[in-house]
Amino acid sequence: MPGPDPHELWIENHEPPYRVCHQAYFWTGNNGNRQARAVTILRRLARHDWYCRWCGDPLPDWRRADARYCCEGCRKRAARNRRVEREVWANDWR
Repeated sequence: MPGPDPHELWIENHEPPYRVCHQAYFWTGNNGNRQARAVTILRRLARHDWYCRWCGDPLPDWRRADARYCCEGCRKRAARNRRVEREVWANDWR
């Protein structure tokens, strides 16, 4: 599945109230999807959840609306850390 178009929406999160704008192409039929993505990102910005779960940097505009990490490296480091913690926890209870 391809990722979202990187130039389809803009996030203005310098100060509240946050704004997310999307570019509509009326002949493509994707306006509902783009608007839903913009609303989802805006909700996550309002909850202060549009940040990487590993490094804490803001997520790039071109990431999916349900993204949790800013890059593949952060995702892999978090997975590795969870795996190590799970092994340590399992060894403590043996």
